[in-house]
Amino acid sequence: MNTSLGGSTMTHRYQPIDCTLHDYFEMACVYHYQVKLDLRDESSVEGKCITTETHPDKSEWLVFKTEYQYTKIRMDCIKRMSALSPDAQFSVINC
Repeated sequence: MNTSLGGSTMTHRYQPIDCTLHDYFEMACVYHYQVKLDLRDESSVEGKCITTETHPDKSEWLVFKTEYQYTKIRMDCIKRMSALSPDAQFSVINC
């Protein structure tokens, strides 16, 4: 599993995300929404939200399935989440 998405921002200390944002990530995972994630390093990735994880250092991660692999993305590295699933309960979330 690739855990390097998010670029140089992952070298910084984790900044907890707002609980409301976490709720949107959880919703996307429960319904396995297809989303586009725009990351703080200006890259982007598309795929399906699978689950969230909290690591021992209290950092929160989104487990994400792209076309070819599963990857983990630290939540504070995500700038924007855009729903691609047609019946999603949100369209764009700015993080």
